[in-house]
Amino acid sequence: MTKEFEDVVSSEKDERKGSVFSTWTYKDYLRLWVNSIKSFGGSDATVLLVATHAEGKTKDPKTKLSKTGPLYPFSKTTFQRDVMTSQLKAEVSRSVGMIYIDGHPAGTGFRVGDRYIMTCLHVIQSIITEHRKLTDHSRIFIQFERKLYLQDREEKNSFNFERSVHYVHDGFDVALLELKKHHLSDVGFPPALSSFSTIQQFPSEVHLIGHPGGVQMKEDSEVYPGIIEPNNDVDKYIEDLSQWSVGYFPDGVDYYRELRDPPRKILFHSAFNQGSSGSPGVILRQQRPSVVLIVRGGAPSCFYENKFSNLSIEDNKKVEYGYAMEDIHQDMRTSQSESIRKLASEIFKEWI
Repeated sequence: MTKEFEDVVSSEKDERKGSVFSTWTYKDYLRLWVNSIKSFGGSDATVLLVATHAEGKTKDPKTKLSKTGPLYPFSKTTFQRDVMTSQLKAEVSRSVGMIYIDGHPAGTGFRVGDRYIMTCLHVIQSIITEHRKLTDHSRIFIQFERKLYLQDREEKNSFNFERSVHYVHDGFDVALLELKKHHLSDVGFPPALSSFSTIQQFPSEVHLIGHPGGVQMKEDSEVYPGIIEPNNDVDKYIEDLSQWSVGYFPDGVDYYRELRDPPRKILFHSAFNQGSSGSPGVILRQQRPSVVLIVRGGAPSCFYENKFSNLSIEDNKKVEYGYAMEDIHQDMRTSQSESIRKLASEIFKEWI
């Protein structure tokens, strides 16, 4: 090998330049790849290293595969994926739906437990009372299997809600709604997501599945989460963005400060935008989909709120974030409310 483990992988000529990955070392990537292998093959999976003998080969960029654009007519710009990955994401999609309020898309939710939907609190904030009940549950419904842009509402895939909101956490911005039994006797609830995993700094890629833009269901893969810890690469990256924010926006506000506020946030770059709040982030572990986070929003918030529409913001300065399932589970299982502790046992059935 011609590189040291602690050497930083050059990002000068690829899409990682300016992102958190631009400071990754060869050791970081090895950890990522090994964890990815373990997610499919288990913790005792055998790893084989194969020497490519690539030293001395031509450095002509035309001879290299790239994801930055076509090298020649009809050339591929993405890599092949395992069929198993596609099958498991399709399985997850059956449990994800788009929430409507007053007939308009409001956000995403996903099935958990016997009859519940987990989503973001701010998605339903406009119709929730101070006593944690829906003001008028006839104003809200969720539609599953919305996979086409122009798709009529199908009765069998649409479910209404009971009035009670069974769990709310302002810090995690999460809410747990109860589905009403479908009026068609032969229609049951969509399957629940019942496997969960802890978040890691360098896990296998996270797959986001939801309804960004309030349209048909979409998925965003190759999402790699980061967590702010004192003086780590993510910490330094966000600090740079904070300084840029203060100097760039007319109001001089640090729009990245919220990323440091408790409770802890899981950061990532994603193509998801408004409408994706409440989407599950899943990893593939032991050949099963496992939920690790719920999507909340992004920074700078002024961009997502279109506050400074005349200002452009580069993609590497947009940071999306969510909350870890392990943190939400910890809050529920240690709650003083017995009913919430029972919900935690019902929802978080399996940790892998």
